[in-house]
Amino acid sequence: MRRRLTAALVVAAAAIATLTGCTAAASDDFAADDARPLTSEEAQDLATMRLRNQDTGARAISFSLTEKGSESHFDGWYDYATVIGYGRWQSVDPQLLLWNTQVAGTHPASTATPEAGDSPAPLPIPDADQLDTAWAGGALDPSGSRRDALLSVIAQLGADRPDNPLLLQQGGALWLGTREVDGETLTVYAGPESDQVAATPAADPAAATVRYWLDSTSLLRRLDVRLGGATEWTTVTFADADGVSLPDVFTAAAGTTP
Repeated sequence: MRRRLTAALVVAAAAIATLTGCTAAASDDFAADDARPLTSEEAQDLATMRLRNQDTGARAISFSLTEKGSESHFDGWYDYATVIGYGRWQSVDPQLLLWNTQVAGTHPASTATPEAGDSPAPLPIPDADQLDTAWAGGALDPSGSRRDALLSVIAQLGADRPDNPLLLQQGGALWLGTREVDGETLTVYAGPESDQVAATPAADPAAATVRYWLDSTSLLRRLDVRLGGATEWTTVTFADADGVSLPDVFTAAAGTTP
């Protein structure tokens, strides 16, 4: 069974903190005086998020990431029903990126789609039956790579049941405010920083390393994380992915291993 939210996302936050040296800085996006602990209704909203993601299945995702002075961009999908992410990773050389909660691999985009240019990643996933030979990669290392830290957080955002709203309240999750995005009102929460009960939960948005932007159905529309000790947020956008379904190629490949 996948980890519960307070455990899964606290683990992700810890990995980010290890990578960043635990640097926190105030954000000017949300007024500190407005932040507060969750009400029971808001805790239920956040507790439903991972189940809503899994029930929805594939989501279109996009983000840009700066690491070691170089900027990369990803456009693709994460399918929370099969726990598989896949898309086009545009860095020094265009690549295809494939991952789940444990491993990640890349494939030269020019080999898979020599005429594609900046077009979306091809479907179905190329060379899915040759992961050991056509793809290069290994275990996710969230503490050693900004990319892997972000991929790990994305991969942990699905679950087969609601999480415990009381634990979210006790762990320090915060309501930060609401924002209008493309005509839709989104509620923004700071994720819990601990899976332990805080003696006196403090509304301190400056200490947050993860923010979740949810629509009125508790579906995640945007994710913000702090990476690399920077004061700015790295943003992942989530959108509908009608007609897209990613097969669990890792399990399929393992099943064919002699």
